[in-house]
Amino acid sequence: MSLIVAPETIEFFAQAAIGEVEQTITRNQRGRVKFLATTWFARFYQSTAQTQALPGTRVKVIGREGLTLLVVAVGDDMYPQQMPAARSESSPLGVLGLLQQMGAWFAA
Repeated sequence: MSLIVAPETIEFFAQAAIGEVEQTITRNQRGRVKFLATTWFARFYQSTAQTQALPGTRVKVIGREGLTLLVVAVGDDMYPQQMPAARSESSPLGVLGLLQQMGAWFAA
């Protein structure tokens, strides 16, 4: 039996939402963010954006790469210009699509 691993694609949500850092996020290391009543791995969307986000810091969740959320600083209004116009076709509903996909994974 062989396992084929598809490369992770970045999916941007239709609207940014607020999350709270629970484990420090740095330029080179992902941390954890509380978002939608649970904690998720998270990393900065751009590694040059910010040095770190400490626990308790609020961040904008703008998308995901696999099960890792992509975040930017709350005051960072530059990110929409860096996001592609089209979202991933795999989940056109953004956050709702992610939750439905995760439900399907855990139901099996």
